Amino acid sequence: MSERANQETAVCNTGPLIALAKIGQLGLLPRLFAQVMVPAGVMGELSAATRLPEADIILATEGIERVTLDRAPDPLLLSELGCGEAEVIALAVARGIERVIIDERKGRRIASLVYGLKVIGTGGVLLKGKRVHLLKAVRPLMEQMRANGYYLSDRLIKQVARECGE
Repeated sequence: MSERANQETAVCNTGPLIALAKIGQLGLLPRLFAQVMVPAGVMGELSAATRLPEADIILATEGIERVTLDRAPDPLLLSELGCGEAEVIALAVARGIERVIIDERKGRRIASLVYGLKVIGTGGVLLKGKRVHLLKAVRPLMEQMRANGYYLSDRLIKQVARECGE
């Protein structure tokens, strides 16, 4: 298998970065995607999170690129979503990137239905990692995320586990 699973670029939000860092799987992103962009607003959220030990790891991870938007997201988008989700969608649209990594339900819905973006969440990233043989099992990682305080429904864990044959 090549160093990267494919040549797709993705724009990532704060939640998936934190969730993956907490389970020691942040390095999965640059192995699955040719380029992983993180808007400056998301990096700002991480920088401001002084109580979050994973922030330093995320900010220093090679293969995760900080990108500044050329212009602020649409005010309507900002009124509906948090700064991070709004900037992820705005950056993807501005750069013509189809793939976004967002866990928050409303952000996912707006990204796919309004902007036609392909949305993947943290569970989907783990599933993709297993499909390309970078991970042996997904369910234990999702259970670890949940134990770390990251909200995952039973339904999501079962669905992802079923999709990867666990």
